[in-house]
Amino acid sequence: MIAFPVRTLLAAMGSVVLCLSPMSARSMDGNTLAEKVLNRDDGKDSYAIVRMLLIDKGGNKRFRKLIAATKEFGEVSKSFMRFTEPASIEGTAFLIWENQDRDDDQFLYLPALRRVRRIVSNQKDSRFVNTDYTYEDMQTRKIEKDHHKILGTVTVEGYDCWILESTPKDPETSQYGKWVSWIIKPLFLPLKTEYYNKRGRVEKILFANDIQKVDGIATVMDSEMRNLRRRHRTFMKTDTIRYNTGVPDRIFTRRYLENPD
Repeated sequence: MIAFPVRTLLAAMGSVVLCLSPMSARSMDGNTLAEKVLNRDDGKDSYAIVRMLLIDKGGNKRFRKLIAATKEFGEVSKSFMRFTEPASIEGTAFLIWENQDRDDDQFLYLPALRRVRRIVSNQKDSRFVNTDYTYEDMQTRKIEKDHHKILGTVTVEGYDCWILESTPKDPETSQYGKWVSWIIKPLFLPLKTEYYNKRGRVEKILFANDIQKVDGIATVMDSEMRNLRRRHRTFMKTDTIRYNTGVPDRIFTRRYLENPD
């Protein structure tokens, strides 16, 4: 999705160089804004240690810990994540290869099965390892697949934001009917995104709760995905993240997915 491209989702839920833009809402159209959100500068690579908290409708909590890495390979990027805690999910790993001309390739490694499973198109609406994200949420959606329209501007928590509505041109290409994002003007960074089902109801909301400057890049250090239908929440909090450190290419291979040694 354009709200949080996977390369930023896996690198602490979003980042962009801190800079001011001379553009106003009058000179910006929906497609241009969507492109700027997707293509904002978030470093050549990143490596992060992230904590995850899952809370169900009964208030029960489950804690997880993971490492996440992203890297640009020319015009596309690759992303990797591996869970390190608790023991029940330790070793589970996920790899994404972005493609220019088709949907991203996604691979899931399950240590109990000792094999890599490729995520196919009819699985994209399934939940990613029992979180409130689906495999569709984890991919980079192509701008041209959707209609993008600026609905207006608003100030939220001190941030001046564009309100951007994105609707699939072909309803069969997404589990959502549309999504609406509040984009921080100077940063082209989503502050909040509402995901609507095909009946027109808000089903999930993604919040960027804490934005900090790391290595010259504004990074969402704390985020929440709230599933209103399931009354379930997924929190992501970044303990450590570094950019442009030269993450090795081998991390983004199927071989490393199965055997990180």
